[in-house]
Amino acid sequence: MNKRTAQAFALGLLFAAVFLWASSSVIAGKEKDPEKKVAVSDAKKMLEDKGYKVLDSSEFAKLNEKKTEVVKEDQPKEDTPKEEAPAEKAEEVKEEKPFTLVIASGMSPGDVATMLESQGIIDDETKFERFLIDKGYHTKVQIGKYELKSGLDYQQIAKIITKNR
Repeated sequence: MNKRTAQAFALGLLFAAVFLWASSSVIAGKEKDPEKKVAVSDAKKMLEDKGYKVLDSSEFAKLNEKKTEVVKEDQPKEDTPKEEAPAEKAEEVKEEKPFTLVIASGMSPGDVATMLESQGIIDDETKFERFLIDKGYHTKVQIGKYELKSGLDYQQIAKIITKNR
């Protein structure tokens, strides 16, 4: 490479850098246009076109009032005698619902807990996941199929899915 070729190459690089800088400044200036604001009517129209229902503040307030009225109407139903509710719960617990849990490779304890809660085997996935982690079972969960029923407690379920490890 001679001196003239090196100078032409350097000049080309300089020209390309200036061109890129200028074009990025122009593009950035168009994107950050502070004058470009969407009107409320345009925003409402866009949302309604996409299937959303747009409410103004008075409509929203009316909707909230209806919601509180419905909640107030439902409260007397909850004030039924306390003796009936425990009997119903006792019947639900007696019905042991079988479930086949399939644990695949890569499943986390949270995934297992979510599956168990969705099938009614456990009452709270977060508590069960925390139980597995606190007791050290989260690292011992084994891949496989497990027959579980709704009457089991966290300790029993953990022993089953870890194959008593």
